[in-house]
Amino acid sequence: MTPETALGDALARRLLGIALDRLDRSRPEQRKNAIRIPIDQITAPEIFRAETIADREVAWYALDVLAEAGIGTVVYRRAARHGSREDREPVFELSAAEGNEDRLRAFYGRPRPGQKYSEEWRSLVRASDLDDDIKAAIDELPVSIAGRSATEVFERLVSVRTHYDAKENVHLREVSSRTFWGLSKVLDNRTELIAALLGLAECPYPAQPIHLNVYFVGTFSWILFVENKTSFERAIRDAGDAFLHGRLTPYGGAALIYSGGFMGAAGRMRNSSGSRAFYGLDTVSSASQVEDFEAAFYGDRDISTAFWGDLDHAGMAILSSLRTTFPSVKAWEPGYAPMLVRLDAGEGHAPEEARKVGQKAVLSTGCRYADDVLIPALEKYGRFIDQE
Repeated sequence: MTPETALGDALARRLLGIALDRLDRSRPEQRKNAIRIPIDQITAPEIFRAETIADREVAWYALDVLAEAGIGTVVYRRAARHGSREDREPVFELSAAEGNEDRLRAFYGRPRPGQKYSEEWRSLVRASDLDDDIKAAIDELPVSIAGRSATEVFERLVSVRTHYDAKENVHLREVSSRTFWGLSKVLDNRTELIAALLGLAECPYPAQPIHLNVYFVGTFSWILFVENKTSFERAIRDAGDAFLHGRLTPYGGAALIYSGGFMGAAGRMRNSSGSRAFYGLDTVSSASQVEDFEAAFYGDRDISTAFWGDLDHAGMAILSSLRTTFPSVKAWEPGYAPMLVRLDAGEGHAPEEARKVGQKAVLSTGCRYADDVLIPALEKYGRFIDQE
């Protein structure tokens, strides 16, 4: 996970958004104390209400990547003897290093509002006919856009209320684009503001669906998730050639799916509104087989499923997370066995060689092969093997 990917993580967006909100509300002369955001049940549901241990580790990993990139530090108000990271009252402390705030503002599209702009924004909010609770929610959170006055931006923001339609199926960036002169990222990390503006418990505009690349030839009977795109392309080639020439293949009957790393483990993937499938079909496949696949994939029955990815801690975390939506998923032995042979032979790379130092070991996935063979091998050798 790169620092940019970590910055885009929902948890990071929330914590750093709160930090920028505090900076927006303060004047330069008031910025004497460090900006610290508690990591708790309210700010970090991905950690405190995680469905699995792996989900929790993935969330912590994003914060650890931010720390390694110098964006902030995870500090604890209680000593290690008090238990897990969550039990030690963790806090994310924003780095005060020169340029760090500007880096975050550039990434999230949050330019410095300035004292005059903030005061003008507050005056506009207080003079509006909005309800008092809405005023309280947006009074200290100015939305600023370079080259636009506070009046222009405020009027456009309030217009979200006029155009809101509970039956409309649009994403937050679409709302931002049509509201703010074609700028799609203005409302990123501002879902709570939109919810307050509309008087709703949560923002009605969802994140964009996960894109799934799906390939199968003939009738599918099981699913194989492939973590990396190069390996997915090779699997497509091998599966198609074997089928057309009547050869046996470990991919036989598989619907191959690539969705890119941790996105493929997101719980909303198996919801028809949370993901969208794009198909690569062989000539022997038919539309009815696609319908059969979607009925099974988006249904509630368990499907024979396997996962094949990098032989590292992150790969095991993805496998564990997948089990929340596909309970029977297992590590795909035909893919992992050759990788394990290479690891046993002394090959592989250290975490430092592939920027994987921040990966946290997964103790258990629920898959016997992974728990009894793959995870012990990772612990024994301390090295990883990439899937490709």
